[in-house]
Amino acid sequence: MITEHEPTVPAGRATDKQLALEDAPLLQNSAARCLDDFQGKNFQGKNFQDKNFEDKNERQATDETLKVTTYIKICTWFTPYRQLFALALSTNLIIAALGLSNSWIWSLQELVPLLVGNIFVACFVRSEWVLRFIYWVAVKTFRPKVFPLSFRAKVVGLLYHIGGLHSGCGLSALLWQTVASYNYFRHAKIYNIGFLMTLGICQACLLVTCLPAFPVIRGPFHDFFEMTHRFVGWVGIISTILSVILGSLWDVEHQRWDSSPSKLLSQIQLWFLVAIFVIIVFSWITVAKVPVTVVTPTDKVSVIRFPGGLTSGLHTRISLGGLREWHIFGTISEGKTAECHYVVAAVQGEFTTWLNVEKPLKVYTKLWKPCGLPYFSRLFTRGLAMCTGSGIGAVASTCLQHEGWFLIWIGPNLEKTYGKELVQLIYDKIPPSRRLIWDTRGPAGRPDVVNLLQDLHNYWEAEVTLFIGNPAMNANVLRSCKALKIPVFGSIWDA
Repeated sequence: MITEHEPTVPAGRATDKQLALEDAPLLQNSAARCLDDFQGKNFQGKNFQDKNFEDKNERQATDETLKVTTYIKICTWFTPYRQLFALALSTNLIIAALGLSNSWIWSLQELVPLLVGNIFVACFVRSEWVLRFIYWVAVKTFRPKVFPLSFRAKVVGLLYHIGGLHSGCGLSALLWQTVASYNYFRHAKIYNIGFLMTLGICQACLLVTCLPAFPVIRGPFHDFFEMTHRFVGWVGIISTILSVILGSLWDVEHQRWDSSPSKLLSQIQLWFLVAIFVIIVFSWITVAKVPVTVVTPTDKVSVIRFPGGLTSGLHTRISLGGLREWHIFGTISEGKTAECHYVVAAVQGEFTTWLNVEKPLKVYTKLWKPCGLPYFSRLFTRGLAMCTGSGIGAVASTCLQHEGWFLIWIGPNLEKTYGKELVQLIYDKIPPSRRLIWDTRGPAGRPDVVNLLQDLHNYWEAEVTLFIGNPAMNANVLRSCKALKIPVFGSIWDA
């Protein structure tokens, strides 16, 4: 049982010994008054107001009004995700324009390979097997002692936002499908009716798959987006396979079937489709129904305990039926050899509400776990992981398993909200010298997140900061840290 907790403060590189709070020069004074315990009792220690904690040179940037310029807003909006999206889409648009203007007729001759190739890339960069391999290669290749921080940060930003390629190539596939449909249907008399029918089905499926993926629809109607993206996408893949087969075996010149295997096997689009099929199958072969324990300290959060440990940076997908809906969450684990790992699910929608109320004894999950942003913590020798509320699920494993990482967890009534078992794990396994737990219901109230992040980033001599918070706070932190020239990675909503 948790009764009292010592104040949790940074201790620089002295991770084997907790320093006195008055020796932590960069902590805001208010932190001392709110970290006695989770009930918000005043800390009965020194009179911290008598100490001069602030180094004026180090705090100058935050003492002055932080100027977030239009340039900074544009930079933080035009993320690597949008950059990759723009690169993929613009490249395909240029190729299509050159073909339609008869400047580069090759693109019109290779419509189907370009169409299927874009679908392949979109599926490839979304495969959890592929991404985990790419992440692993990046971690093993770009080691801190060899590559400079700026380069490693760019690698992380690129791979973390690789979903931009998925979106860009997916929309480009719709572009090529439209061009192909126009090109083939205007000469419909020379093509087989079966080929044209499957081509039309492909067009409809791609349209229905792509449109709900736009944020304006995906946000408020996420379940609809997920259903169409999966099931309509599958129908589209099947119809594309049939279209490629029928189109390859139909001899347009002689208006007859040519069943020669070599003609079909020589089509590159066929092998793209084989690879797509393998990728889709592999994403489902590790689905299993596993026993879980759902603890609901409050009606706002469910803490789900799964059997077995996980390495840091891996996430967990959960489903009730195993087919329709899948939801991804960060995981908390002490390591591979641990007896269990935890998922923290904030009650925000129908699925998480059902978990909180029904407390199922078994759920479906994928045993092959996808990687998330915290997996890249291995690329940095020292880092700061800052989260609010249920964001602890994404970053706790990093601080539990890597001694060079400092945890800041901000939220109201954390022990009451998330339960004693989870909070006790944090207190037992992360030493006081590497954690700061901020109860916003305590006397200090809500912290100045940016100032606190800057203070501890500098004090801990962190190379990079991971921030997990709500969209509004995330945007504010990213812009402010850009102005302060602090390397930071925030949440993205492209799971």
